[in-house]
Amino acid sequence: MMYTAMIIDDENMVREGILSLVDWEEEGFCLGTCGRDGREGLANILKENPDFVLVDIKMPGLTGLEVIREARRQGFLGHFIILTGFSEFEYAKEAISMGVDGYLLKPVDEDELLEYVKKIRQSLDEERSLKRYHSQNEDKARQELLRRVVLNEGDQKALQEDIALYHLTLDGDIFCVAVCREEDGERERDKESGGLYDKVNCLIQGDNACIGKFSVEDQVILIGRSIEYGLWKQRLEKRNKRVKSYFGSGLKIAVGNNVKNWRELFCSYESARFLLEQAFIFDQDDILTIDLICGLKENQEAVTIEWMEMLIEVGEVDGIRQALKVFRDYCTWNLLKEAEIKLLLIQDLIQLQMRLGKKYDLPALGNHGLQQLLKQLTAAEDMKGLLTCYEQILIQLSQRISAEGGGNIIRRVYYYIEKNYDKDLKLENIAKNFNYNSAYLGKLFRKEMGETFNNSLDRIRITNARRLLQETNLKVYQISQQVGYSSMDYFYMKFKKYVGISPKEYRKQVNTKEE
Repeated sequence: MMYTAMIIDDENMVREGILSLVDWEEEGFCLGTCGRDGREGLANILKENPDFVLVDIKMPGLTGLEVIREARRQGFLGHFIILTGFSEFEYAKEAISMGVDGYLLKPVDEDELLEYVKKIRQSLDEERSLKRYHSQNEDKARQELLRRVVLNEGDQKALQEDIALYHLTLDGDIFCVAVCREEDGERERDKESGGLYDKVNCLIQGDNACIGKFSVEDQVILIGRSIEYGLWKQRLEKRNKRVKSYFGSGLKIAVGNNVKNWRELFCSYESARFLLEQAFIFDQDDILTIDLICGLKENQEAVTIEWMEMLIEVGEVDGIRQALKVFRDYCTWNLLKEAEIKLLLIQDLIQLQMRLGKKYDLPALGNHGLQQLLKQLTAAEDMKGLLTCYEQILIQLSQRISAEGGGNIIRRVYYYIEKNYDKDLKLENIAKNFNYNSAYLGKLFRKEMGETFNNSLDRIRITNARRLLQETNLKVYQISQQVGYSSMDYFYMKFKKYVGISPKEYRKQVNTKEE
C-alpha cells in the first residue's frame, strides 16, 4: 500500500526540483496536490490528509510554522519536514519543537532528502503495524466481552462497565443468538483455513441485524438485534444458499428464541445450542429454530426386534423401509441424540444377528465382519446416511436367509403367517413377497409342512381364537375379526371343524372346568 506525500513551497523551481530528486513511487509514495503558498497548502493538507508533507518556512499568506500549527490544531497527525534557508535556521529550531521530523537546507541535497524519505517511510510502516496490532487486540477484547455476555460469565455490573468502555451498542427491543458450524462432512477442516470463518463472514456480509460475532470451539456465535428469530431464519436461509454456491458447502445454523435485553442473551444461546445438538435428526434442515420442535407430531411407536425380525425373514424391503421411517419419527419425537440413536441400532443389529443366526443356521459373521458393520454405522454423518446404511445391512441379512434354500423359505412363510394371521392373507401375495411362483410355493409348503397353506393358516387362526375365548371377554364376532375371519358363519364352520364344537360351547366348557 502506497503512502501520500505533499510539497508546499511558493517557488515552482523548488517544487519541481524536489519532485525530480527522488523516485517517489519506488520509495512507496504517491504525490498529492502541491501547495503554491501557505493557505493553499493548509487547505490541501486538511482535504487530502497526506502521510508526509515537505513545507517551506517562509511563504506568503501563511508561514510554514503557521501551516504546521493550524494543521496540528485541526487534528492532522502526519509527518512534516521543513525547507529552510541558512538565514531562517532559528525558525527551523522552533518548528522542531512543534514535532516536525527534521529540516532540509536549500538548496536541497539529494542524498539528505532520500535519507529523510526512507526514515519517514520506516516510521510510517511501524505506525501502521502498531495501529493494526492495537486494532486487532481491541477486536479480540470486544469478542471476548461478547463471549462473556452471551455465556453469562461474570458480574452484571462489571459487564455493563466493559460494554460502556468498548462502546458496544447493546440497546434494542429484542435480541437473539445464532450458532453456526460447518456441515457434518466439513467439520474436520481447520476452522481458520478458509472454512468456517470465511463462510460466516460471507453469511453476514451486509446483514445489519448481526451486531457481533465470536467463536467457541468449532462454532461461531452471532448476535442478532431488533429482528424476530423467524425473520432472521428466513434471511439466513437465503444467505446460506449464497455460501453454498460460493464455497461448495454451507453452514448448519441454529437460531435461538428472542429475548428482551442483552442480560438474557444467555437464554437465547442455550436454546440455539440445544437445537444444534438435534442437528443429527433434523438433517434435512440447514436452519434450526424452536418451530421445528413445536411442529412435531406425537409418535411413541417403537420398532420392536420381533417386528424387524419378521420383515427380514419375509424379505419385505418396503416393510423394512417403513419400519425405519417409524424409527426415525420415534427418534425425532423423543429428541434422541446421535450417540443414543446409533447405540440403539447397534444393539438391535447384534440381537438380530444372534436370533436369525440360530434360527436359520447362518454362518457367523465373526468379530471382524461385525466390527465392519458397526464401523459403517458409527461413521454416518446424518440421520439419512445412518438409516440408508442400516437398511442395506438388513436387506443383505434378508438375502443371506433367502439363499438358504426351500426348507428355509417355508419356515419363513410359516413364521410370517404366525405374525400376520389377523390380516387377509393370500398365498399369491406372499409368493410375490418372497419372489416365488405361487403354485410352486404351495407345493413346497405342502411337502415341508404336511398340509396346505390354507390349512396351516386356519389352524393358526383357530389356535389364537381358542386363546382369546379362554383369556378375554370379547364377544365371538370380535374374536372372529381379530383372528382374520370377516364372516361369522365361516368362522363357526372352521372352528367346529378343528375343535369339534362351536366357539360358544367351547367358552362354556372352559368356564365350567374352571368352576
